[in-house]
Amino acid sequence: MTAIPVQAFQSSSGSFVPALLYLEGGRCLGLEERRLGDSGLFMAPGFIDSHAHVYPGATDLGIPADRVGLSTGVHLVVDAGSAGSTSFPCFRQYVLPTFQTEVRAFLNISRVGLITKQPYFDRRNLDLQSAVECVRSDTSGLLLGIKVLSSGLVVEDTGMAPLRLAIQTGELLSRPVMAHLVEGPPSNDKTLPLLRPGDIITHIFHGAPNLEANRRAGKGAALDLRYCSMANLMWNPDGTPIPPLADAILRGVFLDVGHGAASLDQNVARAAISAGLRTFSISTDAHIRNVDTVVHSLPHTMSKFLALGMRLDEVVAAVTTIPARQLGLAGWLESISQRATLFRLRPVSPGDPPFLDAYCSEIPVEQVIEPVAVIQGGALTPLRPDWHPVCPSK
Repeated sequence: MTAIPVQAFQSSSGSFVPALLYLEGGRCLGLEERRLGDSGLFMAPGFIDSHAHVYPGATDLGIPADRVGLSTGVHLVVDAGSAGSTSFPCFRQYVLPTFQTEVRAFLNISRVGLITKQPYFDRRNLDLQSAVECVRSDTSGLLLGIKVLSSGLVVEDTGMAPLRLAIQTGELLSRPVMAHLVEGPPSNDKTLPLLRPGDIITHIFHGAPNLEANRRAGKGAALDLRYCSMANLMWNPDGTPIPPLADAILRGVFLDVGHGAASLDQNVARAAISAGLRTFSISTDAHIRNVDTVVHSLPHTMSKFLALGMRLDEVVAAVTTIPARQLGLAGWLESISQRATLFRLRPVSPGDPPFLDAYCSEIPVEQVIEPVAVIQGGALTPLRPDWHPVCPSK
């Protein structure tokens, strides 16, 4: 039996405590809170990426879940509205079984989901009854709630209709709505008051309309600037929330990063963090047009938030306890010895991809969060050839 000293993340307190991880034959035998040496390892409940797009082949954005999943220390990837009620059965029956990484999903209020970036262009695809029936028929617990994209470049002339219908659907199902709110119109003054306790705002740290990233997302198509005329910033320059967002937070609306190709402005994030904001989930919004450029992985994104002013325990909470609470994942945090991510902190190296925000501005990262192993069902799987579970000398 091997005993490895770790700093184990304690979900109840949101802090790391010294512990010994007992391993034998590639299996975890348990965890004991005890100090004995220092291996430089940290241990946390399995990381959750609460916003990604993992419906490859049939959608405009999809990548395989395993590309940003277990191989990067992420145990659960949440697909944010790639599938609608018409395309969900194929996603569930033929796509998800090909992944090793666990996936949950939000159902797009559009029947066709994100086959293109114009899911609401044909208003006939805004079908409340179809969405309700799809969620109610999902006996697997795969569907967590409803996703709506409510920003100008997506809703175009449909305006507030997709958001209003998504909220109505969420009410009927008693499920949360994840709302993509970026460039306007519609304005924050109109959208934010509609959100209910338990709903989730994603892309909270976006900046002014990122026209270049949106051109890339549209594969070079011309942008209609009528639909990205408002910055819709959610934070004042001093990092305090604008009044409609402050009201939403007070009534229990949740916040999510949703980095993406166009939705993380480091200046906006740094100001809000400096003003005291910590209660948000960190997610990648990983998809085909950002995973190799600005996003890369959830640990890569987490490292950026260390550089933006968060402590390590706060960053880990943002991919474990906070998304587990937001997504209603009862039991996810119960046994760290059965489902965990082992990682270390190391200095940034020349071989690391650049740490960029969505505007391609470099973030001054000094320490990198590097997963080295995962524990699934008590079995340990190393992620790096240079790491082996060896007890250090006393």
